[in-house]
Parts: sequence; structure tokens; C-alpha cells
Amino acid sequence: MTGHNALLHILERISSFDAVVWDFDGVLSETEALHQESYRQVAASHQFTPGGDWYTALIGNTAFDNWRILIDSGLPAEASHISALEAEREHAFARLVGAGLSLSKIGEILVPAFAASGTKQEVVSNGDLSLIHTSIRQWGLDEVLHIVQRRPAADKHELIKARARPGVVTFDDTDRYLRAAEEAGALAVGVRHRHNSHCKLSNLILHIDAPGAP
Repeated sequence: MTGHNALLHILERISSFDAVVWDFDGVLSETEALHQESYRQVAASHQFTPGGDWYTALIGNTAFDNWRILIDSGLPAEASHISALEAEREHAFARLVGAGLSLSKIGEILVPAFAASGTKQEVVSNGDLSLIHTSIRQWGLDEVLHIVQRRPAADKHELIKARARPGVVTFDDTDRYLRAAEEAGALAVGVRHRHNSHCKLSNLILHIDAPGAP
């Protein structure tokens, strides 16, 4: 199903959903390029240059898991350094964000539509919850989008499983979270962007950065 047809399918069914579970990075906001550059800058400051398509393995994970991956790939650091590395990356990411993040076109269309139908909307993310809270407040959506709290090193997988059920629609850009939602009976909508072309996603796919998309 094309991105346009998938969007229409969701809008036509919008009153049938009890709840929405949104991912943030790559779904509500086009942040992946900024995250990639922040990891690259910190790795470079530690005299390490990731090789090949290195960022693909990092998409959708917690920051703690990503640093473990980079350390296993040759970054000269140890597990005990991860908190310091992440603090350094958060500063780099904040510089890259500058004035703030933009709400994606998908978010611009669907978040108000779900709000108008009275559907509960939650954000379940492996990203920086403080940054997400700030962005949602800047967008004027803090009364609409409710952030689910997550322990810093914890993966959001269990949070999705706890919320996904028939009558729920989830939006994500990573296969394993879409599968978890589908297995629990939710409608899982995959979001395609330039950084996750390797993902299979689901039958319903919205395109976040294609011309004229979604």
C-alpha cells in the first residue's frame, strides 16, 4: 500500500481506534540524521571512525545499546565509559538541534486528527525523554501527546507490548517494535525514511521524507 493510500486508510478508520502509540525519532520528528552526526562527532573525538553502513545497526535502540555496539566495533572505550560518552553525545545533539525540532508531516496530519476523535495518544521512545518533552511542549501538543516514562538503559519493547492490543494503532520505524505490536493484535504502521531502507516494516507504510509524502 502506498504512503498516500495508507494515510487515507488510517484517516478513514480513525474513529475505530482506542489509543495510539507513537515512536518519536524518525516518526514524529525527522531526527535520525542529527543522531547519526552526534554519534559520529563523539566517536571522532575519541579517535574512532565507524566504517561502512555503521549507523543502520543503531536505529531504534537505546543510546546505551548503541554505545555497546560501537565499543564492540572498535571504539576505544569500556562499558564503564558509556554514561560519559552519552553525556557528550547529548551535548553534541543539542548543538545540532539548535532552535528546536520540527513535527513531521505525518504528525502534523494525524496527531490533530486523533485528538479530534478523542483518541488517547502516547509516545513510547528509546530516545531522550527530556528532549522529547521539550519538543512536544514547543509544538503545543503537551496536552495531546503523553510521554511514557522509561528507565534510561531500558528498551521500550516491553512498554509497547503492554500497550498494543486490538483497537490500538502503533507507528514505528523499526521492525522488531512493529512485530511486537502486531503480535499483540494492534495495527502496526511502518514509517519509512532515508535511514531505514533496510527495514521490512509492515503492510501499512507511511513515507516521512519522500517527495510529496506521506
